[in-house]
Amino acid sequence: GCFEQADGGTLFLDEIGEMRPDMQVRLMRALEQREVRRVGGDKTIQVNVRVISATNQDIAARISENRFRADLYYRLAILVLEIPPLRARREDVLVLANFFLAEARRDGHTRASAFTPDALDVLLRYDWPGNVRELRNAIERAVVFEDSTLVTLGSLPPELIRKTLGTAAVPLSKVTETY
Repeated sequence: GCFEQADGGTLFLDEIGEMRPDMQVRLMRALEQREVRRVGGDKTIQVNVRVISATNQDIAARISENRFRADLYYRLAILVLEIPPLRARREDVLVLANFFLAEARRDGHTRASAFTPDALDVLLRYDWPGNVRELRNAIERAVVFEDSTLVTLGSLPPELIRKTLGTAAVPLSKVTETY
């Protein structure tokens, strides 16, 4: 259905590295033959779809483990952009956190328009294993618990604080710049 809806346009496939082998075969067939068959259908439908895919998996490792089809990878890998994880792009954490906070403010979910230095300190020190999705979730959670104009340390997810500060909830060094 997704291919049929995207006909003449672009289809985004997220987490392609997690795709089951039987689905990889179907996707490869759709890409190669430019046709799909509806579930339970007996007719093929011609489609012209550009596919953009994303994964956080090491596809080369998955190919060597026979968990991802090499021919599918080569069909998809016309242009490969490798984006480092958020923990390797600390400078992006603040930009993204402010963006998500502004978005929540615009949508009327919060009055907060900035972060306290302690909250910024934790956001900048955390490793973000869930990358941008985890950061977005942390900001969304924080604004639910914050009713002031600043997002405070106490409104951040407790597990984020514990993993960053340890069991002692004492703020680490303050962020010296004002954002």
